Amino acid sequence: MAPVKFAFLGAKRDVSPWLLQSLSRVGTFEAICDEDAERYVAKLHVRWAFSDLSAMLREAEPDGVVLSRPLGDRARLIKQCLAAGAGVLVTGAPGSATACKRLASFSKLSGRFVLAAPAIRFSPAILLARRLVESGKLGSPISMAIHSTRRGSPRTSVDDHGAVPSDQVFEAVDLIHHLIGPLQQVFACVHGDGALIASAITVPGVPVSLVFHASGQAEAVGLELEIRATDGTRLCVDRNQQLLCVTGSRVNAAHRVAMAMADPAVELGYDGLMAEFRRHVEAGRTGLGLVGAVTAITSATEAVFASAERRRPVVPKQVRAAPGKQTAASIGTAG
Repeated sequence: MAPVKFAFLGAKRDVSPWLLQSLSRVGTFEAICDEDAERYVAKLHVRWAFSDLSAMLREAEPDGVVLSRPLGDRARLIKQCLAAGAGVLVTGAPGSATACKRLASFSKLSGRFVLAAPAIRFSPAILLARRLVESGKLGSPISMAIHSTRRGSPRTSVDDHGAVPSDQVFEAVDLIHHLIGPLQQVFACVHGDGALIASAITVPGVPVSLVFHASGQAEAVGLELEIRATDGTRLCVDRNQQLLCVTGSRVNAAHRVAMAMADPAVELGYDGLMAEFRRHVEAGRTGLGLVGAVTAITSATEAVFASAERRRPVVPKQVRAAPGKQTAASIGTAG
């Protein structure tokens, strides 16, 4: 089988270095497209550097494109990549909820796919948490709390004007969706500069607490979550992606990270994300469309910002459009 050729579209400064490292591990890093690509092409060991997307798609012919561009530009650039025969990976929302519906149709017609997923969903700790929830070993969840902190999060798009970056909220909503179910209603408010607090309820009826900081201290950067179950079991994942599931003093499951030896690309989920992207590329031209419940997750993300702006509870558009049809069983289904 010929090696899978990947390309990166975006600025190096706006993406995690672990994503680019994982990209090189799982396939051939064929090309990079950005205005300043020539400056760091040698450092990244990339074969080609382009400043024009059309030229890159035509000359490098990548099998998959990892896209890191402002939210307002994504839908247009994704369509361009799909039309050229490349699958697309984006670690945030591919566009608005309305744009997601159009992208789903366009990608199926083009015979390609779009994978929109945050890397943390594929971290060993979160994968273990999902197995514990799905197996019933955790018990029935009765609450969930997420605390997400980023440091000096860049705002490169005029469309991303919320208190915190939209991709930061998308990451948290994606985790909620895949661990305990889609959001049914959310109430959010802004506190100070770069902080957003939200309370939500999922379709299965689990209350969720969300806290976001867009400009936190370096020591606090990361995502933490806690899930409590009816039998008193508590599952915690800290910002270093260490998991502990306990019932009283009994440890049910654990994932510990040796900080001196850990590989951040693995522990933060970037290797897993790129492996999933490669799997879809190698599966062939099946016309999957949007992989997963991307439209529902994007709609819930928009509801968080809408609630903060209106200062009242908001029901995501996907839930309003299909009341009673989205249940816990819809986790992981096509968006």
